[in-house]
Amino acid sequence: MKTLEEREQREHERQEIIRKAVEAADRIIMDGSDGSCEETNFLTAKVAEKFMIRAFNPFGVDMMRKDLEE
Repeated sequence: MKTLEEREQREHERQEIIRKAVEAADRIIMDGSDGSCEETNFLTAKVAEKFMIRAFNPFGVDMMRKDLEE
């Protein structure tokens, strides 16, 4: 079992990964946007939508597997 210090360190590392990923996505969106709030917001929402689909996909697979077993 990991120590409290090791768990805290890993959590800090995860937060840094998340921060860097958001910054990278923001940079890519801003580089590709026409600069308007409307397009920037649209691109941000579409990126978020893709990540939400990716995050929820395993749950759908699990439910399909469960339904097939019953």
